[in-house]
Amino acid sequence: MRQALREALILLVAAIGLGVAYTWVTHQGFFMKVQSVPSPPNSNLEMISLVKAKEVFESENALFVDARHEFDFQQGHIRGAVNVSLKDFDIHVAHVNKIPKDRLLIVYCDGAECNSSIELSVKLMESGFTNVKIFFGGWQEWISAKLPIEK
Repeated sequence: MRQALREALILLVAAIGLGVAYTWVTHQGFFMKVQSVPSPPNSNLEMISLVKAKEVFESENALFVDARHEFDFQQGHIRGAVNVSLKDFDIHVAHVNKIPKDRLLIVYCDGAECNSSIELSVKLMESGFTNVKIFFGGWQEWISAKLPIEK
């Protein structure tokens, strides 16, 4: 009986050790790196919070631009948003160029795990748009707050 308990204790300690080592190597669990909001590469780009995005949405003074793939956009998006997927930006250029260059654009994608909103914002600025802001919390933060969507 003592031998079985000792072996079980050794296996338990080994399992805990391996678990700690795995989470340390993969930066998960206790060792997870804190995700921070990245700084946009262009100093003219501004990150806005959910509160500010909601305020702008309610004022109806901006066009929300969804940088996700068309499939994700079709599954649901911020009400009134247009889809200009980062991947297909070159296809959307003709449509994008019809938007006034000084129009306030709020660009978003899935959320903190997605940088497409940043990359698309840079492309829009390079295309001559002068009033581009990034809602980095994106789709995930918007639906978590139960704000208006459409499918």
